Amino acid sequence: MSSLLYEQDGPYGIITLNRPDLLNAISIELGEELTELLDKLEGELEPRVLIITGSERAFCAGADLKSVHARAKGSNPALASKRFLDGINQLFARMETYPKPIVAAMSGIAYGGGCELALACDVRVVADNSRIALSEVRLGVLPAAGGTQRLPRVIGLSRAKHMMLSGDPIDGQTALDWGFAQAIAPAANVLQAAKELSAPYLKGAPVSQTALKACALAAFDSDTASGLKIERQWANFLHTTTDSKEGVAAFNEKRKPNFQGK
Repeated sequence: MSSLLYEQDGPYGIITLNRPDLLNAISIELGEELTELLDKLEGELEPRVLIITGSERAFCAGADLKSVHARAKGSNPALASKRFLDGINQLFARMETYPKPIVAAMSGIAYGGGCELALACDVRVVADNSRIALSEVRLGVLPAAGGTQRLPRVIGLSRAKHMMLSGDPIDGQTALDWGFAQAIAPAANVLQAAKELSAPYLKGAPVSQTALKACALAAFDSDTASGLKIERQWANFLHTTTDSKEGVAAFNEKRKPNFQGK
């Protein structure tokens, strides 16, 4: 059985973590399948938006280190864990800079690496039954897939420290109130809510959205002067694109633009 399911629904690409017996925990195979899928979809005009969700009763319970150690077949488990986490960090970093918007549609638990997976997405929709935590402190370790860096950027430093120092989960309403999520819905409707949240993205030019993601990240990764330089570089590039010319022409002609992602 595949660890990942994919379905294209018009402009939406629905990616479902498919390990329900293990609450969709992230294995080496799941990470590899998600990487391959991102490779395949990157150069395609559609889907315009990717939505990542979990099968059955969970979004993602985190890393499946048991399967990682089993695959190592008795070799150094610490080294196997390091290699696995290195790969997951590369995957999550790629998601942040991926040219298409990525939405997390979350119901049930999102613990550890599952929370970090959601943080690597651009926006998040939670359910009324969501439970979200970075509880690694209770295991004597820390979030090692970007959680210590991305969570403070999303919800603020003090709230992030509270979540990580306590290990306590937050519910869906708290996630919405704190800015972790941009919408909340009943668990049965969370996927539809993710489509509705991201529907306005379909009106924008794909090349502009790629640029906007890069510029927004630069606001955290660079000083102001460097960030503004990156912004100008992207702005200059966009003026050379087919989509930019189409957007201006459509505005002048009072019609909807037909963007091609070029």
